[in-house]
Amino acid sequence: MIGEEEKEAAVRAMAGLTGGCYRGDLCGAIAGATQVVGCLFGRASLEEMEDGRLAATVRKVYDRLKELAEKKYGDTTCRTISHCNWYDPEDVKARRIDGRRDECTRFVGECARVVGEVLLEVVGEEEMKILQGVE
Repeated sequence: MIGEEEKEAAVRAMAGLTGGCYRGDLCGAIAGATQVVGCLFGRASLEEMEDGRLAATVRKVYDRLKELAEKKYGDTTCRTISHCNWYDPEDVKARRIDGRRDECTRFVGECARVVGEVLLEVVGEEEMKILQGVE
């Protein structure tokens, strides 16, 4: 929905979230979902006005993703969702081969779906088209 013009920069900005910042604590997909909301409603400088929908939308996205992750995996940590010990280089390599990485990919998709649903609830289809630059 966003980031098409600066796709490479957006992907690079999210890269540090991999593996819960390579420690397993933080789910990068959940953190990335909140960053998408920030891209739409946050401010880039002190001179800009922050959109009043930022905090409520971040909370709504986070709460839904937290509920989803806790129901499916037991908590929101990357370590639990990925079933990976990010401190063990061999385990990190193994997850690329043994299918554990696929679960993360599925959860990233779930996060994207939730972000899209929440944004449509918050801004509606017409404003979403404007935010996307679609006429």
